[in-house]
Parts: sequence; C-alpha cells; structure tokens
Amino acid sequence: MSFSSLISHNWKSGLTVALVSIPLSISLAIASQATPVAGIITAIWAGLIASIVGSSNYNVIGPTGALSGLLASYAITHGSAGLSMLALVTGLFILAVYFLRLEHYIHYIPMSTIHGFSLGVACIIALNQLNFVLNIQNLPKHEKFIHNLLESINHVNNFSVDSLLVFVLFLVALFLSAKVIPHIPSIIILSPIGIVLGYLCHNELIAFECETLASQFGNVSMHLYQMPIFSFSLSLFINAFTVALIAIVETMLSAKMADHMTKTKHNERKEVLGLALANIISGIVGGIPATAALARTSLNIKTGATDKLSQLISSVCIALISVFLLRYFSFMPMAVIAAMLVFVAVRMIEREHFVELYLEDKREFWLAMMVALICVIQDPMIGILCGTVISLLVLKKKSF
Repeated sequence: MSFSSLISHNWKSGLTVALVSIPLSISLAIASQATPVAGIITAIWAGLIASIVGSSNYNVIGPTGALSGLLASYAITHGSAGLSMLALVTGLFILAVYFLRLEHYIHYIPMSTIHGFSLGVACIIALNQLNFVLNIQNLPKHEKFIHNLLESINHVNNFSVDSLLVFVLFLVALFLSAKVIPHIPSIIILSPIGIVLGYLCHNELIAFECETLASQFGNVSMHLYQMPIFSFSLSLFINAFTVALIAIVETMLSAKMADHMTKTKHNERKEVLGLALANIISGIVGGIPATAALARTSLNIKTGATDKLSQLISSVCIALISVFLLRYFSFMPMAVIAAMLVFVAVRMIEREHFVELYLEDKREFWLAMMVALICVIQDPMIGILCGTVISLLVLKKKSF
C-alpha cells in the first residue's frame, strides 16, 4: 500500500483519537498531580515514538488512568516535577526488560491482581475529584490518598452548589451521549461546551461560579518541551520499577485486545522496545510516564485505523491543535474535568470480569478486592505487590 493510500485510510482515525486525547491527556495529567501541559507533551512525544518504533498497528500510547494512582502518590511525596524523571527511569527499566528478554515473565502477574489494581485506581481517580466537584480549595496535601480524602470530607460543608450542578450535568451527559450516539466519542462533543461555559463564567456573562483550569494552573500555554529536573533516590527506582511493570502489562493487554479485534498479530518484543523509548523520550522532554490506552486503542480501530501511521497522525494533530488552541482550554471548568475523570474511572471497571471471578473462583475474587482496598487505603504500588506475592504463594502451595 502506498504512503498516500495509508494516509487516506488513517487520517480520520488519527484526527479522532487526537481530539479525544487532548482533553483526556489534560484530565489524566491533573489526576496524576502533573500540569496539563505535561499531559499533552506525553501524548505527543510518547505517541510519536511508539508509532515509529513499536509493533502494534493500533496501540495508542499516552497518559492513562492505569498509571495515575501511582503517579499521584509519587508526585504528592516528591513533587510533580519529579514525574519526568520517573518516566525516564521507567523507560530504562522497560528497556532492561527488553534486552534481558523478560517480557514473557510479566504474564505471571495474576489477572485477579491486575483487575483489583484497576478497580483500586478507578476508585482513587473518582474520589480524588471530590475537591473539584464541590469546589473545595486550599486544603493541605497529605502523602496518602486516604488522608487527602478524609481532609476533603472534613471540609465538605464548604461546597459550591454551582460546581456540583455542573459536575452532575456533564457526567450524566457523558454517559447519555456514550449510550445514544456511541459512534461519536462523548468527550469530543462535551469539551467545547465546557470551554464555552467556563468562558461565560470567567467573564461574568452568566451568574455561575466555576473554578477553571486557568484559576488552578494559570494560563495554559503550549510548548513542546519543558526542562525536567534530574534527581535520583531509592524511592524513584522502586516506583519506576512498579510503573514499568504496570505499563508493560497494560500495553500487552491493549495490543492483544487490538489483535483480537482486527485478527492481526503484533511483535511483543518490538512493542516493549517502543514503550521503553516512548517513556525515555517523554521523560527527557518533560512529560510523564505513559502506557497503552485501551479505550483510545479501541477508538483507533473503530474509526478505521489500518496502520501505525494513525498514531503518528494523531500525535502530529495533538501538537498542531495544542499549539493553536490549547489556550482556550484554560476556560475548561474543573468540575467538567472531574466529570470526565469520573467517566473514565467508571469505564475502567470491567464488571463482567469481577462477576466471572466471583462465580468461578471466589478466592481470586476476594484477592482482587483486597488488592483494590490496599491500593485505596495504603498505596497502589503496595497493592499490586501484595497481590502478586500472595498469588504466587497460593500457586506454590497448590503445586505441592
């Protein structure tokens, strides 16, 4: 197939994924305690490198909900500026996995642990939006998520009716739109409406009070590179190792899902190499850790992608749109971003898998619940490590 033919077959999917990726990358960066621009930088560069080096024709690499719980815990302790260094070291760990040919061993992480981790992260993403939903500001930050949640609950009487109303309306609209017109991503439809609402509130053209991205982060101006802060610590390597494991698992799952949907076959080793270099470059240019995004990969396929060129086009479109239009995202209300993140969190929970686990293996089901609880109460990293260790001990006991 000629290059011009590849472009004609993949420009629509690339543009569609880009339009979804911009608000999602901003939202997921905020969920990771990073800046909106760091999320956009990650979507551009990680996606671009993965599209050139990776194997899957359909995987979309960028900021994801699967990593946001881990990244938020790290950023609260070490500062959001440290996430670029975390991305770089994560990429180096993934590169080591590639050179040592260890990617096959990642499959030994039990699926019950992965499902429990996803459930825990989804709960963290959703509950982390409480301050934005209720417009509760200037609360002290704590190292653990559960302490931040309790802090928010203690100040819940200071909530804003306007902010809560905006959140509820947009969340309902997201789910209704996804149900009524599933062929058009609801985030594409509602993002411009949110920006217009924020603009009207900001200029006091309507009697509504909304905190926006600008009031939270200042004017959001686009640049394709921001200088990372290079520093090393034992905690950096421990967290990077865990992020690398999750990133590889999530990328392999997404690539397999894409293979199943398209009846194709990706090269696992090449996909790991692409993921490694994507994270290394993301860290160098000031982005955050990245992995494959299942929902965006599925969207890429459903909108007609046939080649890796689709993700390359998506990255270029994200860059062009952001350079010219990102400043308008400054008007996006935080309550709308909260609605998007809760929408993402709910869709992360694969209910059918939990029903299947409960019916077929209750021990695995309760292990998944335990992992989710540890992720929420203690830390996502500790949750997945505990789940893996317990699963391996149970497996060893069965073998005797």
